[in-house]
Amino acid sequence: MQLNRKLNDQNSGQSPSGPAGQDIARLDKKVAELIEAIEQADVDAHQVRQYEKQIAEAFQRSAATQKKLAPFRELDQDNNLSREELLEGLEKLLAENQFDSRINAPKRGRIVQKGVMFILAILLIIVGFAMIIMPAPPSFELFTVYYFNINDGVTIMDLVSLLIIFGGVLLFVLNFNKK
Repeated sequence: MQLNRKLNDQNSGQSPSGPAGQDIARLDKKVAELIEAIEQADVDAHQVRQYEKQIAEAFQRSAATQKKLAPFRELDQDNNLSREELLEGLEKLLAENQFDSRINAPKRGRIVQKGVMFILAILLIIVGFAMIIMPAPPSFELFTVYYFNINDGVTIMDLVSLLIIFGGVLLFVLNFNKK
């Protein structure tokens, strides 16, 4: 097995030049290292399936990336276009293909952020209702805006509580709004 690998390494010594050739040579080297590590490792069938799935997904992501970048490469290969035509073509491609730096961002950070925003929204709603329901000292209820009767009415504290509740509901809705 090692003899075959050494022979293959000697035969593949001449790799194509250029960036693509360097990527392929680097990939060949890493695959050879991976094969060697696999031969030396003791893994069970479940781990083998899991590793096969991860490798297949990596190749699928690579193919998807190449497919997304193909129109840009075609535009780059067309040497007959003027700068204005290149700019118009690039503008059209960018409008059709959405590229975002957040595509490759880890999803765990988004989940934590959504969890924190959810908890904060619920806390704001609860605190707002608690401020309305629980009695407050007369010195804290500054001004009554509307009297229901002589002893009861809508105070500024109630209006502030409603604003806090509205803020919590707004955070809750914006948190689960798909972007």
